[in-house]
Amino acid sequence: MEMHSLYFVGYALMFTVGGIVLSKALYVRKKKEGIPINYKLVKVIFGLALVMWTGAAFSGVYYTSSSSSMAISGLFVGIILSLFFGWQINAVIKKIQADEETIEQLATHDALTGLWNRRVFHRTLKKEIDNSVTAGTPLSLLMFDIDNLCEINEKYGYEPGDLILRRFAKVISEFVRPGDLVCRFRSKEVAIILPGLDVQAAQDFMKAMKAEIASQVFDATEGEKVSVFVTEGIVEYSEQTPSEPTFVEAGEKAMFAAVDARLNLDRAAA
Repeated sequence: MEMHSLYFVGYALMFTVGGIVLSKALYVRKKKEGIPINYKLVKVIFGLALVMWTGAAFSGVYYTSSSSSMAISGLFVGIILSLFFGWQINAVIKKIQADEETIEQLATHDALTGLWNRRVFHRTLKKEIDNSVTAGTPLSLLMFDIDNLCEINEKYGYEPGDLILRRFAKVISEFVRPGDLVCRFRSKEVAIILPGLDVQAAQDFMKAMKAEIASQVFDATEGEKVSVFVTEGIVEYSEQTPSEPTFVEAGEKAMFAAVDARLNLDRAAA
């Protein structure tokens, strides 16, 4: 191979290997720390690699003093190499982007229901508290317990129970407003952040949502359907709940108190 072509090949290999190593490092950092991948930097390095491979092809032709057939062969091989490495580079970037979307989904959503997870819930609630304080607008937190989920799992099994939970989550997600955030807080607890609603408006919202939930029936087994029941607690952000942890704690206390009241009523009725 002609010396000038070797220079280009050397640089091409350097940028190609460097791009692969950098992509791997950014990918690992994304998985561990959640830092977004810098695609501009990756594309620049891989772009330089492609330029070098193309340069190697054309320099082989330009500096070749042998027969024209040899020059044409060199050009052909160089173009093939450029196309091959360009294809590989594009495939690497697409793979990283696809994996990043999967990682982002796993990092922010509950795997079973597809609802937002607690990590996003706490982050969003802090932001909404700041917005509420700055704008002077109300903010409510709705937390509810799925009363009969354990009974559904015991009677029909966990697989039908999981399917019902997924469909139930879909019903809730379609009911809430665009700016609300629905989170699976614990195994059978759901939290909803309601920006702009005071406690009375949040109670009206929950009343309407419970009516929607009550109207739904879910397939448990062939020919057998079940309904889902919930018990809620609602709190509004105030001076008594000045921080995100105290606000969440107040929401949980309200929910647990409502659950205890329901259980006492059930015992009295029995």
